[in-house]
Order: sequence, then structure tokens, then C-alpha cells
Amino acid sequence: MANIIKLKRSETAGSSPASGDLEVGEVCMNVVDGVLYAKKIDGTIVTVAQKNGGMSSLELVSLDTGSSAGPDIDLFRNSFSPFDSDELGKIDFSGENDSSDKKVFAKIVSKISDATASTEDGELEFYVIKNGTVTNVATIKSDGIHFATGNGLHFADGTSIVSSSGHFNTAHSHTMLAVDGTVGQTSATAASGSSATSVAKIIALG
Repeated sequence: MANIIKLKRSETAGSSPASGDLEVGEVCMNVVDGVLYAKKIDGTIVTVAQKNGGMSSLELVSLDTGSSAGPDIDLFRNSFSPFDSDELGKIDFSGENDSSDKKVFAKIVSKISDATASTEDGELEFYVIKNGTVTNVATIKSDGIHFATGNGLHFADGTSIVSSSGHFNTAHSHTMLAVDGTVGQTSATAASGSSATSVAKIIALG
């Protein structure tokens, strides 16, 4: 038989615990409001999570005083038969449209490109919804950033560099942009002689 753990709880809207209702570190919940409370060592009651009001639903805290990274999140797919193109982890960013339908508006997917031991490769795919369909926009691979055909870089000055082959990490002489090296120069000149308007456009389109 499964063990059931129940928190102290209230089903009265707007009800919150007093200091004397909880022990230090004890957690309770208002199930109507969707609010989680806890008692601190100084006796005060704090809101740990709140359905409404913009508070984080999940917060990971590390008390490590060293210089190493932390806290960590590890999405580990422990497969006994890993293959190329296996999806590992996925993060969906969902919301509602104006008909109150839940929709995934953006997502990030990680994949195995090459599962071969000691020559492993991975990739990270970025998607956004476009005209009602979640569509791949760009993928980071071991050889660079690949834009899906028809997508690219769009600059504040109104200019755009759009991929026609699905990636822009393969150099071609007529599309490679180079800076002339002048201090303070903010323009770049393409090898073919055409001009660009921003140093940010120093990339190679495939």
C-alpha cells in the first residue's frame, strides 16, 4: 500500500497560517488559493510558492560557498539502447491562446547526433509556434548554428540575412563578410564587393 503524505492545509480562500500554527521548517498549503507557506527560524511565515502573483513555481537553492556552479539541473535519459537522433530532454513553454486553448508557444529539444563512444555529438533545437504550428527555427550543432530554411538574422536597421540552405556555417566567397579593421568602423564589406551595415553581420552563409 502506498504511503500518503498530507500537509497542513486550508480550504478557505484568503486564509494564511499564523506563526503559532507551524513549527520551524514546516510547510502548509491553502489549496483554494494555490499558495504554499513555510515558517522561518525567526518565526515569520513566508510564501514559498504561489499560483498567482508572479512568484516562482520552482526555485533551486545552493548553499555552496565555493566557486563551482550550482545548483545544477541534469536531464539524464538513461537508455539501454541509445541511438543517433534520440531525443534526450525537452522544455516546453506553454500558454493559452485567445480561445483558452493550451498551446506550446516555444520549446527547446536536445538530441544525440552521434552516439558512438568517444566521438559523441549532440545538438540543441529551438522551436517557436508559427501560424499555429510549432516550427524549428534554429539548431546548434557541433559544427555551428544551423538556421531552418527561410529563417535568419534580422537587425534593428531593417536588414536581414536569411538562410536558403538551412545553415550558415559553410563559407562561400560571395557571402563571407569581413571587417576592414578600422578602429570604430561599424560597417563590413562582403568579399563580392557589396556592403553591409553592421559588424554583427560577420558570418558565413551556406
